[in-house]
Amino acid sequence: MDEVISTERNIWVDKTGEYRLTVMDNFRCIARDTLVLTVFPVPEIEILGDHLICDEFSTQLSVRITGTQEDIWNFPGNFSWEANSSDLVLIAESRFAVNVEAKSWGDYEVSYKLSTINGCDTVVTFPIRFHPQPENNFVIEDDPGCSGYSKILRFTGTVTDAAEFEWDLNGRVFLDTLDLQNRIYRISEGARQNTVPPVSLIINDKGCISDPLTKPVINANHNFIMEANKTRGCDSLIVNFSSRLFTSDDVDFVWTFDDTEVVRQQYYTKNYPDTGFYKVNLTITNPVTQCRNGFTIDSMIKVFPTPIAEISTDSEICYPGSALLVYTHHIDSSFTIWEFNENQFSGFDHDSVTIIMDDPFEKVKLTVNEYGCVSEPVEMRLKRKPSFDFQTESEEGCQPYSVEVYAETTDSYIDFTWITDSLPYPTGVSNLYNLTDTGRFDISLIAYSRETGCVDTLVKPDWIWVHRNPFSKFEVDYQVALIDNSDITFINYSERAVNYFWDFGDSITSEEFAPVHTYTELGEYSARLYAESVYQCIDTFELIIKIIPSTVYSPNAFRPDSDIPENRTFMPVGAGVDESRFNLKIFNRWGDLVFETSSLYTHWDGTLKNGKDAPQGNYVWISKYFDIQGVEHTEKGQVLLIR
Repeated sequence: MDEVISTERNIWVDKTGEYRLTVMDNFRCIARDTLVLTVFPVPEIEILGDHLICDEFSTQLSVRITGTQEDIWNFPGNFSWEANSSDLVLIAESRFAVNVEAKSWGDYEVSYKLSTINGCDTVVTFPIRFHPQPENNFVIEDDPGCSGYSKILRFTGTVTDAAEFEWDLNGRVFLDTLDLQNRIYRISEGARQNTVPPVSLIINDKGCISDPLTKPVINANHNFIMEANKTRGCDSLIVNFSSRLFTSDDVDFVWTFDDTEVVRQQYYTKNYPDTGFYKVNLTITNPVTQCRNGFTIDSMIKVFPTPIAEISTDSEICYPGSALLVYTHHIDSSFTIWEFNENQFSGFDHDSVTIIMDDPFEKVKLTVNEYGCVSEPVEMRLKRKPSFDFQTESEEGCQPYSVEVYAETTDSYIDFTWITDSLPYPTGVSNLYNLTDTGRFDISLIAYSRETGCVDTLVKPDWIWVHRNPFSKFEVDYQVALIDNSDITFINYSERAVNYFWDFGDSITSEEFAPVHTYTELGEYSARLYAESVYQCIDTFELIIKIIPSTVYSPNAFRPDSDIPENRTFMPVGAGVDESRFNLKIFNRWGDLVFETSSLYTHWDGTLKNGKDAPQGNYVWISKYFDIQGVEHTEKGQVLLIR
């Protein structure tokens, strides 16, 4: 669907494209036409320079060209400068600058035209004014006919008719205009003051500003003084105005208060019910000579509002150990007096202070002085959150780790609740955490003050670190060894350990990783390994090692029908034999084989191969075997069968 860009009769377009116009009459009949429009880019041109040239007839303008590629407009002969008056001469014209000279003062226009390679022209106009700089000067002369009443102010500088004058008579007033064309005025002498105020002038001549000129009033002969018993007050003020003459003239007095109230008497009492700054003017007139003198004091009467000491702090908030106190109506003249913590802070720059709250409750007092007006003090009672912490003897331990955490506080009436993984949460000044998993654990404690009603939660993230235990494991090459070959090699399979302590069970120890230990006596020994991690966590593992005799002590007789079970069968060897490589043969005195076995657990019970009882007598036995340490043995002997 085509985009509708306008429903107006005329439109502006800024990009190349196909544009279709659809027209519909009152019978809803439609006509269309299409135009393929190519919009060529044009540069943005800005003439740079001063629009106002004071006291000179020449200046330079420059051009800034942006918005398109340079090859669109940078080719010979495509620019021109033009002035709108023959009194304006353009010199040293170039693509980017021109010098301008005026033959006379006046307002002119300079135009710049730039053509693109597509024939598009851009024209910009720059207004410029050449104007003389005003010469600021004036004199103040005595007024012979009205000495003590007025002076003659005569402007002696040079300006055009368009010049605007900004006179500052510092309280004096213009009495008459003696010559408007030559700017000669009669001004009042003014009232007597401690210092004689000067007269100042600044001239604005069509934008060309003169330097300010200030001159004293020589031979000032003020003939009156205007006084007030009070010139400042708070909220409302009653002022007694009076005037005194320094001559014996009989004059008329006219008080004007803020240009609204006029009082024709020498003394006057005025009520100022509202705050503000009030201007007062007094004019005296000699009815005989018609000489006048007048003076205006801006802001002679200042009525200030009594400040309201207000603190932007909420007494219902529980503050976290400190509170920012702000005097909300602060102005530059606010002198604040803060009282808290048995201390006082005061000054013009204390519109805000931060109070450190050592106690659960803190009393704050504020008094404000503005222009001598003192507020009623305001007091607030602030409360803070409980001040507390918690500690433990050690923040690290080995899995599983049981740690007791203790709460600490200097506040009274505090209830503690410990946040755990299970409900209900335990309460009290301490809590025992049983941490079976490894890792870092947050510890959180809620403190509630029964005194203030404030609650706070302290969280120490990753505070307790439970380290994973090492894994202690070892093997030996021979768990049962003969005393003649009792060098035992310990094979260490421990994990996550850095230190090792071996207790071989015979009062001998070692700290080697994989030691070799020789047992010197027969017996059973509990060999134990203590494996220690880098975090001093320890795991233990133990094995029973047997050291047996190397010599076979075989019985020399047995009786199958003995009452003692151990004496009913015959087996010459036992401990220390490799069960998988064992053989026993028994022969009668004629050398006949009567019994043979390859199992340590098959003893000769005195029967022959055919199952009959062997006769009583001596028999020869031969045993060939390997011991558990791989040494081959051949043992021989005789045994007596008793019937």
